[in-house]
Amino acid sequence: MGLLLPAVQSAREAARRTQCANNIRQMALGALNYESAMARYPTSGEGKTATFADAMNIQSFFTQVLPYLEESAVADQWNKEEPYWSPNNDALATAKVSAFLCPSNGLHQESSGGLASNGAFYGQTHYMPVAYTDIDPVNGTRNKRGAYKRGLLSYDQSTGVGAARDGTSKTVIFFEDAGREQEHVGKAPRQLGGNVDWVMTRGGRAISMTPTTPGWVNGSGNTCPNRWADSDNASGLSGSPHTEQMLGGRKILKNVPESPIGGSPATCLWTSNNCGPNDEPYSLHPGVVLAGFADGSVHILSEDLDTQTCRRLADPMDGQPVSFE
Repeated sequence: MGLLLPAVQSAREAARRTQCANNIRQMALGALNYESAMARYPTSGEGKTATFADAMNIQSFFTQVLPYLEESAVADQWNKEEPYWSPNNDALATAKVSAFLCPSNGLHQESSGGLASNGAFYGQTHYMPVAYTDIDPVNGTRNKRGAYKRGLLSYDQSTGVGAARDGTSKTVIFFEDAGREQEHVGKAPRQLGGNVDWVMTRGGRAISMTPTTPGWVNGSGNTCPNRWADSDNASGLSGSPHTEQMLGGRKILKNVPESPIGGSPATCLWTSNNCGPNDEPYSLHPGVVLAGFADGSVHILSEDLDTQTCRRLADPMDGQPVSFE
């Protein structure tokens, strides 16, 4: 039995990883089909304005791909001009969508989604749309303004296939981010002391919203990045603030540390920005992170993928060759 157990565990993880890859393929194809129908990709959910303020769309990437994942029961009732916590959408946002969850995530707890008004827990996601990258092309450090490049998915839905100048098969649109099991406190609206400008998109045009807009209701609360309906589940690709120190100046794809669960003050607490699964690619598959690409494909990437390759994959028009497999 002792000899068989590792083989059984390995086989089970292989099956879970296959299912996780199938989920990613469904979502990547859903995004591509959305673009074919709408002439623009789904929103990333979040991004940066021209003044580098945080911007949020009231819809998330996941709410927009629902119709393409055979989730019409939720999609047909969803009010696209109201946030997920409005009375029309709140109960719908408690749906547990299997395509949004990676079965390898042994840390998942439904209670981590928090309670909606109907007493059920909000549905979660283990994936992260790529909103932008701010990795410096010279030294690989984070350069919030000087190296900022929008991803193919944008908060205001202003991009289509034509924006993928490097090719849709060479542009990543979302990664696994499977460890966000705590209710991470997100961002607050500018009107309430935060730094977030909220918009909705209608007919390809971004329209500003405020917490007093009808349908906003409890918009005074902060965002919660582990919910599929929350637009803050997207993130920029920038890397852990401690990775340079831990790896001798070389950043990698997957945030560290892996253990202990939750991180540690001496390394990087998971409750901190860009630590562990908080806002960056993170996987519980040994050695790899799964990613969805703009052509509808899924790729298994080494967790040690170097910084500049990560940057090139996230930037749809850097014009540089990239090899990642």
